[in-house]
Amino acid sequence: MVKHTENKNLIIIPIFYYVKPKDVRDCTGPFANVRNCTGPLAGALVEHKKRHGDGSFLNDWVSALRIFGIPGVGKTVLAKYFYNGLYHLFDACSFLGEIQAKIDHHGILHVQNNLTSDLDEGNAKKFDSSEKALLHIRENFRTMKVLVLLDDVTNHEQLSALVGELDWLGPRSRVILTSQTQDALINIKGAEIFVLEPMEQDEALELFCWHAFGRNSPHKEYEKLSTDIVAATGGLPLALEVIGSSLFHVKSKKVWRETLAALDIAPHKRVQAALKKSYANLHEIEQQIFLDIACFFTGMDKRIPYYMWDDCNYSPSRSIQSLHAKSLIKIGEDKKLLMHEILRKFGREMVKNESRDEPFKRSRLWDPEEALHVLERGEGNGKVEALRLEFGDEPKENIIFQCDQFDGLQNLRFLKLDRADIRGNFGDRLPSLRWLDWRGWPEIFYVQSLYLNLQNLVILDLSGSQVDKDWSGWELLKQARKLKVLKLTGCVQLTATPEFPASMELEILILEGCSKLAVIDPSFKNLKDLLRELPDLGPMRGLEELLIDGTSISQINFQEDSMMMLKTLSARDCKNLTEISDKIGYLKSLTYLALDGTGIHILPESIGSLEQLNTLSLTFCQRLTNLPKGIGNLESLQHLDYIGTQIPRYRPSDKNLKLRK
Repeated sequence: MVKHTENKNLIIIPIFYYVKPKDVRDCTGPFANVRNCTGPLAGALVEHKKRHGDGSFLNDWVSALRIFGIPGVGKTVLAKYFYNGLYHLFDACSFLGEIQAKIDHHGILHVQNNLTSDLDEGNAKKFDSSEKALLHIRENFRTMKVLVLLDDVTNHEQLSALVGELDWLGPRSRVILTSQTQDALINIKGAEIFVLEPMEQDEALELFCWHAFGRNSPHKEYEKLSTDIVAATGGLPLALEVIGSSLFHVKSKKVWRETLAALDIAPHKRVQAALKKSYANLHEIEQQIFLDIACFFTGMDKRIPYYMWDDCNYSPSRSIQSLHAKSLIKIGEDKKLLMHEILRKFGREMVKNESRDEPFKRSRLWDPEEALHVLERGEGNGKVEALRLEFGDEPKENIIFQCDQFDGLQNLRFLKLDRADIRGNFGDRLPSLRWLDWRGWPEIFYVQSLYLNLQNLVILDLSGSQVDKDWSGWELLKQARKLKVLKLTGCVQLTATPEFPASMELEILILEGCSKLAVIDPSFKNLKDLLRELPDLGPMRGLEELLIDGTSISQINFQEDSMMMLKTLSARDCKNLTEISDKIGYLKSLTYLALDGTGIHILPESIGSLEQLNTLSLTFCQRLTNLPKGIGNLESLQHLDYIGTQIPRYRPSDKNLKLRK
């Protein structure tokens, strides 16, 4: 039958009856010639990797094959596929599945005994200590050509306890490993790396159809539903297989629509079970950050929530690195936190499971209707840590809260209010608040609403509000001594920045879209902790003077059509400033540029296009060796000061140019 199907390109759906599980698992005994025990999933995964891999596809992999990816992406299925296709080429083989679970239940010795039993073909004795088993592995398989599959390896110690540094096995031996954690496999020398990503839509649809229809495409009347269900799985093979199988021979479109509706809310139960194993292995603070990202921060610059997590002692650098290594999150090129849609839904479902029927007993409230319900009924309590009230482009009208509706939220650390109004004095309420995101304040704003407990506030986002330079709330903000991030994006009434006290620890200032901003307060230089990149100033076309002397800025970015009226730019004694963007040529109105005492070593040629430049001061830029050639074209340049630089004597063609060398 097998030969017949190979010749005719047919498919076998095996039914195993009175069969030893080991024979099916390892394709031994009567199943030795059944190479595709894993069905269409493995084939689809192999084709997927062929298309999206590096082209080498298992050619001459030296000692080990490392497969890793998010839970449910098909790592074990793919490993079995390779194992079943290669096992007959080796003297002995061992398939060790779910290693972490077996270690948790029985200890590493149990797994070692399974390995020695497989490689000794059942003749090895049971060892009573891990050390004895390790010695036996090291001394008895050096001359054997063996194939070992280690499924779900979570750390390098597990690998070392089973196969050492791979040199304990005989020449031309091979080890296949699967892991969710990249770090667990990072120290293996001479290994092929096999990163398994979720499937693209067309590949995922084909796999789903094999399970739902027994063919590679949907029946015409189910095309739209099939496409939508596949999209809801996010291309996760486990979900495609489980859901497709559950719909096999199901003709009721109502059932299909109910399945789709359920997937829009949460992953399938079997998929959740697989994800829960990974979640359970996280450290408690990693779980907290994972849930925060799933509920609120997917798509956000990782640097912003970092400050809240750091102040809550969540060790964000280590935790984010761990979540990334475990394939639970990704970091985009723009530093944004990314999470697979299935993982995001799973995280939210974990929070919902804290209390299915009573939202006020959950740690996080992201659904605006549920959050509004909790506040309106005064049901806040110590279990709520984060709450978001965001109604999109069409918010409810007249959202007004009394401050006593926030009673009981003593552990609230994140609060997002979208175009809401609060009446009354908060007093000592919200003592744990680290992040206040209060966008779109109304035109008539009651400043007493900001009488918050500001002692722990580290992030304040007032984007899109009506604040201006005379807003009395600036004085209150001086109490926020721990404030690290101030975001004022789109505050179109703001014509000048507030005064920044020297005691403020501000590190990120975002002024993007403040189109009327014309003055940066001189106290800006007090912000010694400000991040080294100039805040995103955006299209501030009215800004005429920018003084950032003595700050720790290392880079200044300019945008086309931004700061078109800027006449003065002074960055004296910015020791970390090592380069000026060539986009400085956009500042067509610039007349005064002072870079004295900076670390710059080269000036961009685009300075030669600053036709209005009158003064260029470069004193004690000790690394600067040359002036751009375009300097000679600046007809308006009257003062050029480069004392204390390595620039050779400049001979200007303009006799009116005053030099200081």
